[in-house]
Amino acid sequence: MTSLEGKVAIVTGGTGGIGKGVALQLASLGAIVVISGRTAAKAEAVLAEIRQAGGTGDFLAGDVRSKPDMDAVAAETARRHGGIDVVVASAGGNDDEARRPDVRGPFGEIDLDRVCAVVAENTAAKLLPVQSALPFMRQRGGGSVVFVTSEGGRVPTPTQTAVATFAGGLISASKVLAKELARDRIRVNCVCVTVVRDSPSWQAAFEKEGGVSEHHRKQYEKIIASSPLGVAAPQDIGQVVAFLASDAAHYLTGATLSPTGGLTIH
Repeated sequence: MTSLEGKVAIVTGGTGGIGKGVALQLASLGAIVVISGRTAAKAEAVLAEIRQAGGTGDFLAGDVRSKPDMDAVAAETARRHGGIDVVVASAGGNDDEARRPDVRGPFGEIDLDRVCAVVAENTAAKLLPVQSALPFMRQRGGGSVVFVTSEGGRVPTPTQTAVATFAGGLISASKVLAKELARDRIRVNCVCVTVVRDSPSWQAAFEKEGGVSEHHRKQYEKIIASSPLGVAAPQDIGQVVAFLASDAAHYLTGATLSPTGGLTIH
């Protein structure tokens, strides 16, 4: 039911973290996976894992905040592989900026100019790859879009004004797109995550000196301690995304799933 044989999938941010987990999972189910990112060297390590496991992968450079870049990635994917069936928008716009204390901090102390810029960048990073791929998905007669974003868009968390704004807005936008694109047999769903091991956020909090504020790190520690099923790994999120990308979810659109291990219940 969850086979992706014959499907062509673009995964933004597939060179590491959650995106890597998604790319590996889609490839393991038979999809041709095109990783879109800015660093060919990082992508090659992921592609090597895909190929070693018997899958098929490709890399196309592009900045998710650039419409020309995303247009080029979509067009070249279709040219090389015959079309596009799945788009997984996992990459953020500027994650390091989003972690700054004057962006992720108490509302009275944040720099709203920076916050608004982060909201714009992160929103564009999710929507542009989908808009660019849309003509090619229509040519295939349908497909699946999966947005990977933050659970902060569903659950109000102090100091997360920026996260709540761009993730919450993306969730609403995904429902608009689900309505619009249903006539094209293109399904649109969201996956909302919290702390995930081996992701850039995890590394910033626990492996990089000064990568996040002390308050931010303590929030993560509290999440880890409170997660009934433990902390997710990238492949755990990849399995949820793969289900949504597959024909097993052919009747599911406009949904928002939160694989948070019981930390949040909706």
